[in-house]
Amino acid sequence: MRSRVSNSPLRGRSKEIELALQALAEAESGHGGVILVSGDEGCGKTRLVQEICHIAEKREFTAVRAETETFPPPIADRPVLAVLDDLHVYGDQALLSRMTARLEQLRHQPQVWLLSLRDDAYGLDVHRFVRALEEWGCTRLDLGLLSPDAVGELLTDILGAPPDPGLLELADEAGGHPLLTAALARGLREDGQVRVVDRTAVATSAAVPERVRSTVNCLLKDLGEQVQDMLRTATVLGPEFSVGDLAAILVDVPPVSLAARVQRAIDMGVLDCRSNDRLNFRYELVRRTIVESTALGVRQVLLHAASAPADRLPQPSVPGPAAHLPPEPPRPSAAPAPSAPSVLQEDSIAVLSTRAVSLLYEGRMDQARESATALLHGCVASGAATGQALAMLVHSVCARMGGQAAEALRLSRKAAAIIPPGKSDLIEELITNCVALELSLLGETAEAEQLLRKVACWQEPSGAPPANLIVGTTAARIMSVKGDHRKADRWIEAAMGFVNKPERWLLPLAGAIRALAALRGGELRVAERLVARCQAESEPDRLALYAQPEWVDLQVTTARHGAARGVELLTEQYAHLIAGPLLFVEEPGAAPWMVRTALAANAPQPAEEVVRAVRTLADDNAAFQPLTVSALHAEGLLRRDEAALAQARSEHRDTWAAAWAAEDLGVLLLDRGTGDGAAGRQFVAARELYEEAGALTDVARITGRLTRLAPPVRSSAVSVDRPADPGQTLTGSERAVAELVVLGMTNRQVAGKLHLSAYTVNYHLRNIFRKFGIKSRVELARWYQDYTAGMMRPATPGSSGPARRLRSGIRST
Repeated sequence: MRSRVSNSPLRGRSKEIELALQALAEAESGHGGVILVSGDEGCGKTRLVQEICHIAEKREFTAVRAETETFPPPIADRPVLAVLDDLHVYGDQALLSRMTARLEQLRHQPQVWLLSLRDDAYGLDVHRFVRALEEWGCTRLDLGLLSPDAVGELLTDILGAPPDPGLLELADEAGGHPLLTAALARGLREDGQVRVVDRTAVATSAAVPERVRSTVNCLLKDLGEQVQDMLRTATVLGPEFSVGDLAAILVDVPPVSLAARVQRAIDMGVLDCRSNDRLNFRYELVRRTIVESTALGVRQVLLHAASAPADRLPQPSVPGPAAHLPPEPPRPSAAPAPSAPSVLQEDSIAVLSTRAVSLLYEGRMDQARESATALLHGCVASGAATGQALAMLVHSVCARMGGQAAEALRLSRKAAAIIPPGKSDLIEELITNCVALELSLLGETAEAEQLLRKVACWQEPSGAPPANLIVGTTAARIMSVKGDHRKADRWIEAAMGFVNKPERWLLPLAGAIRALAALRGGELRVAERLVARCQAESEPDRLALYAQPEWVDLQVTTARHGAARGVELLTEQYAHLIAGPLLFVEEPGAAPWMVRTALAANAPQPAEEVVRAVRTLADDNAAFQPLTVSALHAEGLLRRDEAALAQARSEHRDTWAAAWAAEDLGVLLLDRGTGDGAAGRQFVAARELYEEAGALTDVARITGRLTRLAPPVRSSAVSVDRPADPGQTLTGSERAVAELVVLGMTNRQVAGKLHLSAYTVNYHLRNIFRKFGIKSRVELARWYQDYTAGMMRPATPGSSGPARRLRSGIRST
């Protein structure tokens, strides 16, 4: 007789309950049975057992939690539910023999055995008994992981509101594990890390709640201290690692003992072993909990042990590499810059680089250029490529701060080209990251990422945490500009724990990146706290080499207190941002934002000043395209010029700035009464660009504009019925995501292909499901096949099927 098996997850367990009800009904008619609940630890076995007991008691069963010595219970006239939890623990040979002997009698008795069992945690005797139960015909309820829909339902039940995409992404770290997911939801609620906004639950912090820490500690407790120590070491090795990687750090652990500990973690479901013998944590939330529970000093030791062998660790006396690296002790002011020798020794390179950095921070640009020139000449003669790159980097920073953006970009690109490919030592790696950071501040994030990949410095967002702040800040800046604010925030947060004293100059920039991530994600209070921390960590006596902290402070203050307060802050405390070139060079959207804010505050004079300043800077840097477009955008706003705004929208390379240009144009068209349709098309384009930029607050605002438009525009948006033509309802980004999803790609694979964040891909996918009235990737693939079936037939002249339009839309995105 074959057993009845359910593989449904815990949440939405109607199938399990239905099968249990069948077994209870048969017992009521005098035909006994066995219900076997199995699954990994934390999958809800005990909870389901309790629910079945509750149902049985309502049906007037006598529920008995029998001791192992008295199990099975004696025969009774009334229906009995005999419960035995954790059969894998208590199932000794004597008990299993008694149960096996009673099986045949059980068929003719009003009795049901309710057993629970942890998968892969029992010996040969229990395994044989389970096989016998299945042959006999037990009802087996095999609890698996939660489906995405079940996770959403569980979060809704606990938090009292459906989760937003960001909260769902956070819950995805639990991998569908019921206990971890429930602990995360309850912990977020208990620690005040979630709030309900517009009837949607939104996480205000990604920090691991205390309840999750307790839950993970309980799950790992049975592994023993040695295995837990091994897992703590494994967290610094990134998402994947090998036993060899662990052995390289845990040199005092014999290989056989280490292998046994790894196998124990695999058996208990904490680690997974891939086909290529690489290991990874089964649940990202467990890995992150271990990381956050590890003392910073301990983790720093582990990181250094994992990142460099002892013979390659840098000595404390090695000087910093250049403008973006921490300065060495200041140069005596009376010492003149030396003339360049024909060939520089290593100590001379160190002296010149130290002098250039010190002069740079003192604001003495001419002397810094002299030292950099001497360094460059000597390194060219000696063939020291890294020294040449360092010298050009100093020149680039001087040019950027002097308003020579085009020259700064030329020098940074030349420095990047000089750096040789392949992995290098620590100092060369830091110089490379500094050049990449300079490129990113000049708007060339793609080139910055390409440089880091060339020298094997680039770490994917899912890779190992950065070992120092310069590496973490550079990568986070690139990810932030690309719209992946959540990952940028996580990387900065990870790197913040390992800041040494010379790196403290980077803290304001790192904090600004985190504050911007919070602002774009709608976490204004978090953004305010981070801005305050940036200000506390700034060093007033040191020249700032970037304007990001002040720029983010302006946006946060305006978001909290309104345009009038923002203009007041801009014209008083931050007036140098208008007079100086730094912010306009770094942020193409800054000048238009200032004009827009000033006009909203009915302050035309600051708006005029901004337009004059950015136009002068653009004219002086005709070869630097971002400044030209920024000036055009700012002028279009001030002069209410449709053509200028339309050109700015098409020419902006910065996604967030382009989105604002589209919105500005839509507002102008709406004000001039040219029709809701024209304005609505601009708003739709703006929303798509905001989504790509990861600007959720801007997405919400522009969505509000769309909903307030006249009915003809609203009716052309999302329909509750499945559309006849996808090209008419999907945005360009949604079409691109749909095309790749139907090919079987995961969200992360799609994100990598389209250079988006996994969060943004998930956002687009949910919009696609909603628009088409579907609930799964399978349905999307089936729907797509229906539309592409016609592609095998020759198209009639002038025709273009839906699938053809879908593909053409993707190419045009």
